[in-house]
Amino acid sequence: MIFTAITPIQPMEKMDFSQPAEQLASTSQQTGGFSQILQNAVNDLEALQQQTAEDTLNIALGDIDNLAQVQINSMKASTMLQTTVQLTSRAVNAYKEIMQMQV
Repeated sequence: MIFTAITPIQPMEKMDFSQPAEQLASTSQQTGGFSQILQNAVNDLEALQQQTAEDTLNIALGDIDNLAQVQINSMKASTMLQTTVQLTSRAVNAYKEIMQMQV
């Protein structure tokens, strides 16, 4: 049996991750700094938690057809919460260390 529908492997193109300095500067100005990034992360966490709460209600009512997506949403929310707690702890510890430095 001969397969004629097999296509040969194509070489991958090289990925370019470097950005010019002016693009990096404009990106950092657009994000608004650390407080804006942190606020966006908290907003994303709240949205994921709300989606998980809606999924839980829909499971209780029997309105869910795709249980796998519900589990994925739940794991996303759990992971995001754990990450937020860790980042908060590290930021507080860094602040405490800075405040204890003698000048």
